[in-house]
Amino acid sequence: MAVPVDRSLRLPQSEYFAEPQAKSGIALHHTVCDSVHTTMKLWRRDKTPGGSPRKIATAYVIERDGTIYEAFDPECWAWQFGLHWRENLRIPFERRFIGIEISSEGGLMEYRENLYAYQKVSPLTRKPKDEALRCDTPYRGYQWFDRYDIAQLASVARLVDELCARFSIPRVYPEHPFLYYGTTLASFRGVIGHAMVRADKSDPAPDPRLWETLREVAGLKPVPVAPSPKATRAATPLTPRQLEILFDLNALVLGSLDVAAGSLVKTLLKELERRDVYLELNDAEPDGHVVRYQVLQGDAGEVARLGQALGFKRVTDRYLEVRSA
Repeated sequence: MAVPVDRSLRLPQSEYFAEPQAKSGIALHHTVCDSVHTTMKLWRRDKTPGGSPRKIATAYVIERDGTIYEAFDPECWAWQFGLHWRENLRIPFERRFIGIEISSEGGLMEYRENLYAYQKVSPLTRKPKDEALRCDTPYRGYQWFDRYDIAQLASVARLVDELCARFSIPRVYPEHPFLYYGTTLASFRGVIGHAMVRADKSDPAPDPRLWETLREVAGLKPVPVAPSPKATRAATPLTPRQLEILFDLNALVLGSLDVAAGSLVKTLLKELERRDVYLELNDAEPDGHVVRYQVLQGDAGEVARLGQALGFKRVTDRYLEVRSA
């Protein structure tokens, strides 16, 4: 029996590449949106500076209640990965994978014991902890994720099962689904997650239930795939002793700032630490609201993103400035 699919929100043909392609893979994502309707609207509005459609989308989006929406025929394709691979690898890879988005707010930020979506502290973005998934170890910078609903997991698995049968896609996935494999997967045939080919992505969420359901319902099996040396290579992390010294030094600098300013900068440091990003503070304005910093480890881009979410007045690549009362 075919899986029920809702086609009422299909994208116009201008929003994807309509020529049929041979398919040998399925890629799982999540939307970082509140609903399928919002996701579809954003795809329709996404234009180049010249006003042309960017053609970024996936063939399917799964609503929280489990409803499967088809954005376009899965034989066709649209950009879904955002890869920086060589063109002779990137384009064939995009064309042969069928994308499935799970409607979800994605990674959540914890601030003063509350959770917030979209890196923004607001009553509108607050997320109850009983609707969230907590990771024992932070994954791609997040300790918490919006938890997928059981209905979504079931629909994803049934859809994957049907697509594997329809397109003769191997029912396999890399045995470590939360690792980054990079171009090692350029020729992989089977089911993957977005984060497997993008080190800066965290979708789908590191929820073991997803892959368990895919094994049980769609008959998927894990297969060994060795990440390339380039994919696994990373900068030497700070040692526990180095981190201890860094915390002590930063505490002294925080103590010289205005009390409220120091408290907000401390919150920023804690949020960055969850993402394995560490700053060294210096040259604080005495009893003021400005402090200089440098990134010792991790993604420097997180500083500006989180600083903006927490309401900093100004964040540059050297300075943090907190709004005065």
